[in-house]
Amino acid sequence: MAPPPEPPKATRTYVLLAVLVFLVFVLFGGPLRGLLHKRALVRVATVDAAAGPLPHAPIPVASAARAAAKAPPAFLEPSVQTMQVGAMTRRYVEIDPSGSGSTPYTPPTSGDSLRALVLVFHGDGGSAESFHSAIPYELASQGDAVVVYPDGLASTWTLGGADPNPDLRFVDALVAKVIARGGIDPHRVFAFGYSSGGFLANLIACRRPGLLRAFASNAGGAPYEQKLAYANGFPKCEGEQPTAAMILHGDQDFGVTIDSGEFSASYWAYVDGCNEHERETTGYAECQAYRGCPRATPVVWCEIDDLGHWVWSAGAEASWQFFTSLPAGG
Repeated sequence: MAPPPEPPKATRTYVLLAVLVFLVFVLFGGPLRGLLHKRALVRVATVDAAAGPLPHAPIPVASAARAAAKAPPAFLEPSVQTMQVGAMTRRYVEIDPSGSGSTPYTPPTSGDSLRALVLVFHGDGGSAESFHSAIPYELASQGDAVVVYPDGLASTWTLGGADPNPDLRFVDALVAKVIARGGIDPHRVFAFGYSSGGFLANLIACRRPGLLRAFASNAGGAPYEQKLAYANGFPKCEGEQPTAAMILHGDQDFGVTIDSGEFSASYWAYVDGCNEHERETTGYAECQAYRGCPRATPVVWCEIDDLGHWVWSAGAEASWQFFTSLPAGG
């Protein structure tokens, strides 16, 4: 009997590759799953929502009505500003609760009258103006914060590589400028980012230790491609400090998959010293807080059902509740 014909060379190559992939998975499946940031088993405890780091406090009716009408109150009208950062002219949209009509504004100087500063970062292809039109964050903060929408160069952000990073330099200069004007609590600077803007918020928290009191990342991911690494292999920035983090992601996001958001949450749970394998319920059914975090640096994960690559409709409200629930003093 004649031997069976030899399979074509291409077929043999595919078979060998399949066997190799199988062997790699068997031998290194655990580490690979960690590197690919697959879902980890996390136990969830039900607690009194009022006692957690994210109590539920719905937007007041008046604010909800303004949100529906897409018309912020007169004293929160946005203004387009520019500033020089090195050789570049950078743009941003600012919403400053500076009084209304002809009433002059005197910045508060101390105590509870000092406002927060919220930096809001658009995604790729967006702009400061377009993202403000879509997500008017001042409707959530209700005059208790100066809200600034930085504008990315060519509608994007620089997320990789070593410093000097032009967007980190922009953020440094912008925060310094707004704080120097007066009326801002330098210990209450927050960031809210979407998509590449969410990645940027993660990067700022990592590479600019102490600049942000907390941040919220929507449809984004952790600060990858750093020179240093933690003992478990997670990326590490020089001088990195624990930072309160709220990570939000839609379960139908196929632009930046939900694994990216989940890894960002577990990353900050690790950096902040939380229990990475236990979470508890919060005042928002979509959000769970990691257990065992230091009181000053909680980490919250929000998985939004049926949401694609966009910002959760309650994302601004929930993030502001998270920011304002943090203890004073950092």
